[in-house]
Parts: sequence; C-alpha cells; structure tokens
Amino acid sequence: MDWDDIRYFTVLARSGSLSSAARTLGVTHVTVARRIDRLETQRKVKLFDRRQSGYRLTTAGERLISDAEAVEESCLHFERKIRGQSDVLAGPLTLSIPETTLIDLSAPLAEFMRRYPDIELTVFATSEQHNLNQSQADILIRITDHPPELLVGRKLTDIPMYAYGTREYLDSIGGDMKKASWVIWQAAFGKNFGDRYFRNMVEDAHITLRTNSNSQLVAMVRQGVVLGLMTAPMARRYPELLPISDTPLVTSELWLLTHSDLRDSARVRCFMQFISEWPVAE
Repeated sequence: MDWDDIRYFTVLARSGSLSSAARTLGVTHVTVARRIDRLETQRKVKLFDRRQSGYRLTTAGERLISDAEAVEESCLHFERKIRGQSDVLAGPLTLSIPETTLIDLSAPLAEFMRRYPDIELTVFATSEQHNLNQSQADILIRITDHPPELLVGRKLTDIPMYAYGTREYLDSIGGDMKKASWVIWQAAFGKNFGDRYFRNMVEDAHITLRTNSNSQLVAMVRQGVVLGLMTAPMARRYPELLPISDTPLVTSELWLLTHSDLRDSARVRCFMQFISEWPVAE
C-alpha cells in the first residue's frame, strides 16, 4: 500500500473536512477527495460517510484508524530521523513564527540568509499550532509558558505584554481597564480557552472582538475603540498608542523549539544556535 494513502486517510479522519485536510497536506480539496475515492475503490471498503457537515468515519474506518495512525507515526518518525541525520548546511528548513515576532526577527533572518545562502528557508507567519510530529515545520518560535513535552529547545527571553490604547480611548475610560472594551488574540484553541485565559488577567473583561491576526488586533486598537495586549517593541511602531500602565499585564516566555528527532540536523542546529545568540530587542 502507498504510504500517501494512509496519510490522506488519517489526516481526513482527524480534520473531518476536505478543505482542512487539503491545507494540512498542501494539496487541493479535489486531490484529497480523488485519493480517498480511489483508496475506497481499490480496497473495496467504504471508509467515510459523506455528509453536509463533512467526512465521518464509517464503522470500517473506525476499526482501521488506530492501526493507520500507528503506521503514520512510524513513517513520520523514520522521516524525521532521516532529516535529523543531515550534516549538510544546505537544503530546506521550515520555520513557524508568530506574526509579531517575525517582524522583530527580520534582521537576524536576513543575516542568516547572507551567511548560509544554500539553506532554503520557508517561513509560516502564524501562531497556530504546526505539528512537528507530522513534519509540518522543522522549528517553532512560540510565546508559551509550557512548551510541549516532545519538543526540545531553549527559552530566548521573557515577553512582557502591556495593555495599549489610543490617548483618546484611555481618556474616555478614565484609565480604568474594567471600563474598557477589549480585542484579544485567539488561537485555534477556541473561544472558551481564549476567554478563560484572558479573564484570569482582567476580571470581568468586556471582550468585543476576538481575532487570530495580530495585525487585525493592532489595527482595531489604533481605531480607538478597544484596548489590546502588545509588546513594547511592537507598540513603539505606532506613536498614537500608549500603555494604560507601566506595569506589564502579563509576562510570557519566548521559546525556540524543535522535535527531538531533528536536533542533530546540521541545518536545525545551525539556525537555533544563530537565533539564540542574536540580541533580543527590548
């Protein structure tokens, strides 16, 4: 059996939709549908029920999914181990970096490209979860206090976050955060996680906008209708934004991470060492 057939089966089973599976696999939704149809025809078994709400495993699919995921993990582990043995400072290297952090890393990324022109960087500007187990990225840079157990790396710095707004908006609420409306950043964890995390910092916060785009968060704060959390280097780009207090609302950690299977890769080691030695903007 083609390994790709198992990969398409497991990814679609987890995502439940052609479009989501296609994004994970880097193909079109038509390709996903065609591969699944071909697999079912060749093996003479129906793996999915097609519904308006998406693809759901049949009874046969449910019986097979755990074995398929075991094969998938074994193949991915082998793939990671091969990539991790590379001792050549050339070839592809995929990074996943938060949008706001990526701006601050423009200078070190440019210098890295000058020093190592044979390493081909791909950068995903996102804070969404890229699964290193499934080889979606080689290196993550993440703002987190609890790095996943399977990943290895190092803490780069602390990231203090302040509540910012325009002068006019701060005046309108009398500098009282409890009277403010908020825009909050929300990842793929969903509304309940984002709201619960934020309300641990600001009791009874009035959240009027949730977004997974840091650019959108900044844009709405600049409109003068909400407060939003930002780092000081980010806010300094916009002179009209002021902190409501000189005290950080929360301090998180910035981590540089890779999968344990990849830590011996020359490209991965080189990039992680380079970035860890670059001075962090205050």
